[in-house]
Amino acid sequence: MGEILVVTSLKGGVGKTVLSAGLCYEWARQGKRVLAVDMDLGTGGLDIALGREDMICATLLDLLEDKIPQKEALTPGKDGVTFLSSPIFFGETSFGGVLQFRFNALLAELKEKFDFLLFDMPAGGGAAFPFLEKSDLVDRVLLVTTSEPTSVRAAERCAMRLKNPEKCKLVLNGYRFTHPEDNPFSVSEIIQRASVPIIGVIPRDGDVEKALETGVPLTGRPKSEGGKAIANIAKRLAGEEVPLLSGVVRKRKRFRFY
Repeated sequence: MGEILVVTSLKGGVGKTVLSAGLCYEWARQGKRVLAVDMDLGTGGLDIALGREDMICATLLDLLEDKIPQKEALTPGKDGVTFLSSPIFFGETSFGGVLQFRFNALLAELKEKFDFLLFDMPAGGGAAFPFLEKSDLVDRVLLVTTSEPTSVRAAERCAMRLKNPEKCKLVLNGYRFTHPEDNPFSVSEIIQRASVPIIGVIPRDGDVEKALETGVPLTGRPKSEGGKAIANIAKRLAGEEVPLLSGVVRKRKRFRFY
């Protein structure tokens, strides 16, 4: 049986979708069966990050409402990732007619078919987040933050609202390793304030925009520092023991002037 992961935050723009795409790409590269679900109703973005922008993809609502057979909806892309799109023409009320038992039943079915099921949530969680929390089938919640004060405060508040905080792990994104003094908070301070165990620190990476433009996640870009950090998170979530900053902090060269 697979694992269900929810990537969330109260604040937008912290890198949830970039992280989600990178994790799914890396797991698929390792030969895992991966399902990526875009839960940002009406907007989306995971399709762009995974290079699916011009493709017609089924949505989670299509499966919940039996509008399309699972066999047709759950087809892996060329990168090995199976993708369910966000329903673009639906709003936050789209889940109003969904029953919890049907939601639970579908998640249970999907857990039998995939090794990892990742739900990329909108800022604040969105209309579907309560369904995921009540299902008891979610294995981990990845709470994403940056070192910016407003983002750290949002992480604190989000952690306090979770019904199952023991399932939560913190991901610190966009951290300035080359000039750590420019970060408003240190890694340890952020962990202490959020009161959530950390599972990964992702450095600020200039390849993010290129990754979104090309539809190739950071973990598919060999020279990406952020991609290496996300790949480490994917390995930890898969059960491997990888040091927190392994391959992320580069050793500074020593210059001799004599």
